[in-house]
Amino acid sequence: MHKRGMTNAPSIAKISLSASLASIKPGAPLCTVADINGTLVKIGKFKGAFVWHYHEDEDELFWCLGGRLTIQFRDRDVKLKAGEMVLVPRGVEHRSVAEEEAQVAIIHPATTVVPSLR
Repeated sequence: MHKRGMTNAPSIAKISLSASLASIKPGAPLCTVADINGTLVKIGKFKGAFVWHYHEDEDELFWCLGGRLTIQFRDRDVKLKAGEMVLVPRGVEHRSVAEEEAQVAIIHPATTVVPSLR
């Protein structure tokens, strides 16, 4: 019998984004730090421009944790500084650009296919 307020979770632990970011090298693949009902929270360090792409079925949220990040759309740029985010709706072509290193969290469904730079 499950009682309200009780949990059977195998583990509950806090996540330190700053500690996780400290262990990531610039340009390394994004690191998944949480999976919330099939929605992934990924972090990474960006520098340079990513490829133009879109996600046919999934929205994608970019959250700038440190530095500055630009999300380019074909008709405009959205410039983010630490603490700011932008939601990219499904089907909208975009790319991220960081002139200097930016620490970023991306939130999207696990089904999202992210193109490779190679």
